[in-house]
Amino acid sequence: MIIKDKFAILKDVPNILHLNSRQIRDYSVEKGIKNLFIVMDLNEDNIRHFAKNSVMELVSNMEKRKKLLVLKVPDYSLHISYNKPTDQIVFNLTPYDVDNIYTNNIDFKNLYAQLVYGLSFYNLVTEKFKVKVSYFAPISNFLLSMFVSIFGKQYGLLGSYTSNITKLNFLITCYVLSSFFGLTGKKSYKLAGVASAFDYKELEGDLDKYDFSNIEIFIKALSDFRVFPGINKFSFTGRIIKMTQGANFLPALEDLSRFISIMTCIDIKGSNIISTYISKYDSSSFNRIIEISKLIFK
Repeated sequence: MIIKDKFAILKDVPNILHLNSRQIRDYSVEKGIKNLFIVMDLNEDNIRHFAKNSVMELVSNMEKRKKLLVLKVPDYSLHISYNKPTDQIVFNLTPYDVDNIYTNNIDFKNLYAQLVYGLSFYNLVTEKFKVKVSYFAPISNFLLSMFVSIFGKQYGLLGSYTSNITKLNFLITCYVLSSFFGLTGKKSYKLAGVASAFDYKELEGDLDKYDFSNIEIFIKALSDFRVFPGINKFSFTGRIIKMTQGANFLPALEDLSRFISIMTCIDIKGSNIISTYISKYDSSSFNRIIEISKLIFK
């Protein structure tokens, strides 16, 4: 599995943070971890979720909570990150526009979802849990259903079956294999071709021109191969943001650790960090992806 250091479509936003001790001190939220524990402890009986025990142990165990930083990182819009120099989960308050955690300023379900996100992300970026390449199929299938739902009407992919859907499936699978799992070239084309029932030899002469590990190049391929003709990074991201009710899902499109962690947040009822509606794009594939999440917290 591939861990991205920074994002392409979220310009200048790092996936992994490299904060030094002075920055951590400057961004630190006074009694943030203690306040987070108080809110979660008060609401523990209201939580019904497979990651509950892991989350409660993280915030209540004095030794394990050393893995957690509660910070307000300037100009960092993501709820969660990983600070590589100190090997810690970064629980970021900046998206909430609050200075601390209290019982009445952030819904406990969002705090819980963020902790699940953080634990999942930590286990993936540190490779304590590795997602096998054999899991590419539900990820690709989910993105296919999502893209058809979001872009299908605009590009004529709805209604009767069209050959462009199989081509879209093929290109998405090439992207997932390369960007998420590091599988490139003819080996990935053959695997993607079988999975999508698309004869990749129709495009064989041109495929090597595209670096499918880069989402901007993937978007260009969608346009060049006439699946989404004329689409560019701005129209692509604008539509995704509109249809997923914000930019919080965008990191899932570039990084496998974000994808799994964000999908796990979607599974938490009552949380609105990520729109729960997203799961409805393909409930079957979504449920298979959640099975990966459950293995992380097993």
